[in-house]
Amino acid sequence: MGFGEVDAEAPQATRELAARLQQVAQRAGYSGVRALAAGSRVSRTTVSDAMAARRVPTWQTLAALLRGCDVVPDGDWAKALEAAKDAFERDKQMTKDLGHPTESATNNQVGTVPVPASPGTFSIRPPYGELPPRLRGREDLLHDLESRLAEGSTQIQVLHGLGGCGKTSVALYLARQARDQGYSVYWLSALTPDRFATGMREVARSLGADEALIEAAWTGRTSATDLVWRLLDAAEQPWLLIVDNADEPAWLASGAGLIGDGTGWLRSSQAGMTVVTSRTGNPDVWGRESQTHRIEVLAPPDAGNILLDLAGEAGDPADALVLAERLEGLPLALKLAGSYLARAARGAGLLRRRGQKPGRVKTFAAYTEALGEVGAGFLDLGEKWYPDDTDQEHKHRRLIGRTWEMSLDLLDEQQLPKARTLMRLLSCFAPVPFPVELLDTFASQNTPSDPDAELEQADQALEALIDLSLLDVIELPMGGADTEAESVPCLVSHRLVLEANALRLADSTEEERIAVWNTTSVMLECGATREPEYPQNWPWWRLMVPHTVAALKRVPDIDAPLRRLLAVGLKAYAYYNFSQVFDQADELAKLLLERASKLSADDPIRLSVCHRAALSLLKGEAQLSEFERVLAKQLEYLGPEHPETLITRHNVVTARPAGPATADHEAEIRSVLEARRRTLGADNPYTLITHVELSYLIASRGHEGNASEDEFDLLIGRTLGGSAPDSDLLPLANRHRLAHVLDDAKRWPEAEAEYRAMLTIVEKYGDRDSGFYRSMMRCLVSNLRKQRKYEDAVSTLTDLFRWYGDQKSPGWPTAPWALHIRHARADVLRLCGQAAEAEKEMRNVLTDRLMKTDLNDSVILDERHCLAHSMMDQEKITEAHKELRSIVASYAEILGPGEYATRRALTCLAKSLHGAGEHAEAVLRYEELFQAEIDALGENHTQALATHLRLERCRLESGQQSPQDAVSAMQGTLSRDLPTLTQDYPKLVKKVQDLIESIRPHSAVGQAAPRGGE
Repeated sequence: MGFGEVDAEAPQATRELAARLQQVAQRAGYSGVRALAAGSRVSRTTVSDAMAARRVPTWQTLAALLRGCDVVPDGDWAKALEAAKDAFERDKQMTKDLGHPTESATNNQVGTVPVPASPGTFSIRPPYGELPPRLRGREDLLHDLESRLAEGSTQIQVLHGLGGCGKTSVALYLARQARDQGYSVYWLSALTPDRFATGMREVARSLGADEALIEAAWTGRTSATDLVWRLLDAAEQPWLLIVDNADEPAWLASGAGLIGDGTGWLRSSQAGMTVVTSRTGNPDVWGRESQTHRIEVLAPPDAGNILLDLAGEAGDPADALVLAERLEGLPLALKLAGSYLARAARGAGLLRRRGQKPGRVKTFAAYTEALGEVGAGFLDLGEKWYPDDTDQEHKHRRLIGRTWEMSLDLLDEQQLPKARTLMRLLSCFAPVPFPVELLDTFASQNTPSDPDAELEQADQALEALIDLSLLDVIELPMGGADTEAESVPCLVSHRLVLEANALRLADSTEEERIAVWNTTSVMLECGATREPEYPQNWPWWRLMVPHTVAALKRVPDIDAPLRRLLAVGLKAYAYYNFSQVFDQADELAKLLLERASKLSADDPIRLSVCHRAALSLLKGEAQLSEFERVLAKQLEYLGPEHPETLITRHNVVTARPAGPATADHEAEIRSVLEARRRTLGADNPYTLITHVELSYLIASRGHEGNASEDEFDLLIGRTLGGSAPDSDLLPLANRHRLAHVLDDAKRWPEAEAEYRAMLTIVEKYGDRDSGFYRSMMRCLVSNLRKQRKYEDAVSTLTDLFRWYGDQKSPGWPTAPWALHIRHARADVLRLCGQAAEAEKEMRNVLTDRLMKTDLNDSVILDERHCLAHSMMDQEKITEAHKELRSIVASYAEILGPGEYATRRALTCLAKSLHGAGEHAEAVLRYEELFQAEIDALGENHTQALATHLRLERCRLESGQQSPQDAVSAMQGTLSRDLPTLTQDYPKLVKKVQDLIESIRPHSAVGQAAPRGGE
């Protein structure tokens, strides 16, 4: 057990390196040489020699040992290694000078028996056995490469892309095609300079080079690169040379040259074609004689088929497609997942458990679920484990948990340590475009005294990550597609790359985690300075919100970053609320409430979170009670005029129980308004919200004179008249409410202009697909109907239809909001006299709704009600009556006879029967309706009185009532509340009064009363 004693006779620097290695291994939990050898994939002898200072390890060995201990092999370790090497060499030379034989000399003394050499196993033959069953999704690229090969292209073909994207598979498939066509194929690994040079030596041998020439070239007396390329250029048989894993392009250059200058290991040739695979894709690196090809991830159908190729018994194609989309088409991940499931079908994983239940994963669906629970590390279980696999780097390239770490190790060796930190930071966010602007804080936070130098280092690290395809840059427009808005540069990374980095972050030291999360929270805090209440900032917040939500879900319970992220989350909630994305606001409120539970009950941030949760998740008395609880604490800790206290004070008034507003309510709203004007300004969105509320309160309390109208005019003038620097930048939620004020005041043209202005603003900032835009569109259509501008309403909705269809908007045309718009269009088509088209559209809407909803659902019944009206407009009376009878029966059964929807449908049925002359049933329906309205509203309610008037008319016209009795009954009904009846039902009252006047002379001489429905 243990690592043994460090050789006391070894040079000091060598002993120090060995001691540091032992400390690192012990901290990583290794008990001795055997365990460390297994964990790092280094032979026991090599580990033992390095830990005891008997030998100085190579850089590759040292890096392997450190990675096995989860330690980054950075520049500090490289310096320690160089010092140990120098000391060891000096000591060895000193021993030789003093006449003591070294180990190598001893082994070569005259008379000793030479140790038999091991058989050579180094091969430059392509590893065809690693080819997948079928190479999918690369047909176009392979066709291009095969054409270039056949045409004798002299350009070097560089296949580059993210680690694990399938570059080697493409090259290997091309190699097999070339072999079958009679080409000589040479396969060289560039994982290390030594391995590549050895491979080139074998190429020289295979081309017939004399051993003396090879010896001279490989001992530095002549040029090895020139020798190999003379032989390749002179080869009689066409060849394909593949250089795999050339992630360190500098290794391929000559001593003093550049990679693409034609003097190094890579050169163009008339005799054959060279193909390189690399994570580095910068064309400037490879030179003008090279052609680069980026290898992308696979499209979902191809990715799903790969899973079926590997594990066809693990489920159906639909489940395979879901898993492929979760893996985002990364070939390495697909291979690992498919291999795991194939092994599971053969019995692997019998003893594995997930949580407290058996967790053997045998299907695509179960694998997708396991990924959600365990994360990207679960993928590595798909790689077979070979106890004698000593090629650690090759092994790591086949593991999700290590393959991208190797890229970061490479950048560490290039003195770019910020690259790893940046990837750890990005893993804290969502796998969606990340605004580069947020990185300003990361770039300059450590050295405020020299921010330019820090920014340069961060920029170099970012460029290197892009070159290695770990990151990409895209430009996202900040406005709509039809505007000339500025674009925002954003970083994107493969989901699994981010997940693998998140796992590494979780396994790092507490100090490292705290540093990363502090930076993460500060980055978002700086990005949250744009006010979310204003529409010109909504495109920015659309980018910010996914990252805010992801960070809130993942941040550990570290006080400072958690508090910052909760504060940013409150602003994200404001964005959702003001842009009317209420379902997302509700979900965010739940998340905020969960994470804020770590703070003390009286913490101001937690109080604000509790307020937002009550606003989204509670109703009625429970909501008001929570507002009052929060307000009491805020008054105690923040004071009465703190912005958060004022928000809660406002909501305590607006959450009051239904009923007339009191003087106390009005006084409190006036107090909040004055406080907001003092602390926030008259044009602040929250000030204007309170001003609107005051106007409604004044109107509801019936102040004398024009007090309410004066307040409305003041609001409209402030918001629409441009008292702010730019009225277009005022919060749309305020302008929305003010447009409703105009609508309620029957100032319809002004309201229409305001609705259209708001829609234009939303279009300008690219939020046409938002809930707010759809809400405004519904308001505009309603306004146009009030003005009887039916053609305008149809045109507006038709344009909206076309836009959603062209944009392939998510949810169109069957999402609930889409069906609502289609219903609205059918309604206005009917009002335009296009009853047949209205009926057709309404039936289409019903068909789509019935795919997910029961026939007697209230929404379906409403659709059927509108359909009945379309049929009546086409004089399909019998069909319409049949539909209405069914609707009335369903409403009565589901909701009860007294509910509004039931009474509304019954009113339509009774009036239609009356108008069609079906008096007997009409009387029965009116009687049924009259009783329901008395039960629900009272016998003196105007709706009940209006129904009674219609009932008496129908009885008269059907002969069930004498003219004198009818006149007496109708006059009695009118006398109960003639002013209100005249206001609410002017046409009906006029008809009844005319009927009464016409009956009097007829009844005097015994004539029949005139007939006719309303």
